[in-house]
Amino acid sequence: MIKTRLSRYIFWQTLQGVIGAACVIIAVIILIDFVETSRDISRRADVGALQALELTLLKTPLLVQETLAFIVLFGVLFTFFRLNRRSELIVMRASGYSAWRILAPAGALTLIAGVVGAALLNPLSAAANARFETLRAQHVDAHAAPQTGSARVWLRETTPSGFIIIGADSIDADASSLRAPVFRYFTETAQGVPQLERTLFADRAELRGGFWSLTQTREALPGDPLESLGDVSLPTNVGAQALFERVRTPGGVSFWRLPAIIESAREAGLSSRPYELRWQSLLAQPLLLFAAALLAIGATLRLHRLGGAAGFAAAGAGVGFLLYFSQELLLGLGAAGTLSPVTAAWTTPALFTLAGLFFISITEDG
Repeated sequence: MIKTRLSRYIFWQTLQGVIGAACVIIAVIILIDFVETSRDISRRADVGALQALELTLLKTPLLVQETLAFIVLFGVLFTFFRLNRRSELIVMRASGYSAWRILAPAGALTLIAGVVGAALLNPLSAAANARFETLRAQHVDAHAAPQTGSARVWLRETTPSGFIIIGADSIDADASSLRAPVFRYFTETAQGVPQLERTLFADRAELRGGFWSLTQTREALPGDPLESLGDVSLPTNVGAQALFERVRTPGGVSFWRLPAIIESAREAGLSSRPYELRWQSLLAQPLLLFAAALLAIGATLRLHRLGGAAGFAAAGAGVGFLLYFSQELLLGLGAAGTLSPVTAAWTTPALFTLAGLFFISITEDG
């Protein structure tokens, strides 16, 4: 009964520490991002303080998602440093509580936080970020001067005999269509050399259940003049997920939609690496937060009366920053194609978890 009560006490104290750290970090995020959003948007649009605050609040969930490791690190670090300074850890150890029993409630809390962050916070942040991008584009486009020469949208779709290169002026995400698309059909010879077979021009192409619906279509065969075809339908493997999520960053896609987007992109011959990397990083998030908690706990197990506890806590915070930057470095290598998505997302959490367990075992058992 006593041990169960102590476990609940540690769990509650850790939860309070994490919530306190979250409040502080979220307040800092809102303040900094509000200033940055106001300065960035005001250069191109007449945006008031309330509109800038709305944009900031819409962007905040995604920023919180990205800083969960810091929230857990500082929350657990503050909690256990306070327990150590008030000699509560000494009492627990004297009553027969091992370091492993002490860290178990905090570890369970961080694993739960990682699952909740991926399964619940991420969809919220994705929806809020999509709204943020829409509002930001409306504010900027409403006050921006007309631009020419904007970058085109490019897609690639594989076919049994070759591939199709699809170019368009833009993607209309709401209407599920391409504006001014050009479809270039290529066949591959036995030597693998691509040859242009035909080109289709259209005013608009709308994706409808496995078919492109083209309006005002013109066809050009090599060496022949343009021929008007009117409205035509073309079978396609491109899914709406793969096509229209291209207008968003992987960080703005919901955790629950990522598998469908990855599969749709693979079927259409499009690159799914950014979405695979995001999917694996979200799956690895509970382990990443657990590693941050282990580092914080390991840095605060030194008894306060022996001295140097504050230095150990500061070192734990430093190692926590190393954890974050190591994860970002490997994710960057994964995005560049140097590492596979699984390796890039899971290596840092696994290594730092093992390092934290090793340090705690040395502290506990000598």
